Amino acid sequence: MGKIDLAKVELNYERFREFAKNRDLSERERIGFPESYRAGYEEAILKDIAAKLEFGFRKGARLLDIGCGASPMTSAIIKAANDADISAVMNDSSEMLSLISDDLLFEKLPGRFPEVLDQALEMHPEGYDLILCYSVLHYIILETSIFDFIDAVCLALKPGGSALIGDIPNLSKRRRFFASEEGIAFHKAFMETDLPPEVNHFEIQRNAIDDAVLGAIVSRVHANGSDAYIVPQPRSLPMFNRRDDILIQRRL
Repeated sequence: MGKIDLAKVELNYERFREFAKNRDLSERERIGFPESYRAGYEEAILKDIAAKLEFGFRKGARLLDIGCGASPMTSAIIKAANDADISAVMNDSSEMLSLISDDLLFEKLPGRFPEVLDQALEMHPEGYDLILCYSVLHYIILETSIFDFIDAVCLALKPGGSALIGDIPNLSKRRRFFASEEGIAFHKAFMETDLPPEVNHFEIQRNAIDDAVLGAIVSRVHANGSDAYIVPQPRSLPMFNRRDDILIQRRL
């Protein structure tokens, strides 16, 4: 199949299925990341995920990882869950799931979420204590209703369970950053230029996630009888200044 310029292709569920079969891509590239965006950051990302989902207090829990991919990060999450006595159910296309090492202890849930919600609950009718969806929401909303997805996450959670919808590109936050002195300096250094970044705060960008979308997700979760919070990423993560996380805690 050959190498692919990730900046020039539209990424979605079917494209990632193709990536899973492309042996010319690295493990990180086949989940949509250039090597420089993830290599060396997995440990910091894992630490943040484990802290926000409170792995240390969840002995005996069951984790559902939506759109898990097949990369060093995937293996690290499964191992960290196992070490904390948390069982893992990994969800993605069958093509992607086939690339995860069989030496790891986990269950497979093939298919596109939330279409596979019923299958997820057939596997474990009591639901899931923990749900993780990391670096995936901006692809999911291109193919399904954001509210349908959030409702399905809440339905899959046990009362008392927690979900982390992580690493969400926030267009509003990105614009604020690149309008700041810190962001201008970052842009000049990264692009090796003396010119500041172009920032149009009122430009309409379709299919982008911004403050309004994140706020609507939080409101939807509240309407479902649960708590939700927009939380920042630590500075140790590669795109902390342009991305946000949402933490959901099901109450009812």
